[in-house]
Amino acid sequence: MTYLLAAAIVAAMTVTPLPLPPSWLVLSYLSLELSANTAGIVVAGAAGAAAGRTLLAWIARTVGPRFVHGATRDNVEYLAGRLHSRRGTWGAAALLAISPPPAGALYIAAGLLRINLAGVAAACFGGRLGTYGIGVTAASIAAGQIACRLREAAGPWWSPLGLVLGPSL
Repeated sequence: MTYLLAAAIVAAMTVTPLPLPPSWLVLSYLSLELSANTAGIVVAGAAGAAAGRTLLAWIARTVGPRFVHGATRDNVEYLAGRLHSRRGTWGAAALLAISPPPAGALYIAAGLLRINLAGVAAACFGGRLGTYGIGVTAASIAAGQIACRLREAAGPWWSPLGLVLGPSL
């Protein structure tokens, strides 16, 4: 259930083109708060991000042409024609995979350019596996180190002293 919750939260965050907190940070928090397996939370988050970003690209593909007119439409059609070659498709997939997590505009562009949605999903999933893996692992290591150092600093004498002096301040 924890992993479904993580995937749903990340999907909801990535389908919106609004600036939100970094999704890797949310996954780190969920991993620590719910005592979830780091690998499981990373895979669930990457799946949620791929679903959310693919849905965002599909929405842009469906709704976007209504708002793009004139010279902008000509530019989009020209770029789409250039990207639909084998080399262009791999280049677009690589760009989507290595893009930083706040890349909603790239996925909107992928939708407007009618890039294959399966490729969008695969690129996002692969890229987010790496990004989330690094972020969640680093955050969990840092949280463990901070907790360990706080326990060392607040030895057996500091805790009772803090309880006695705390209310008087």
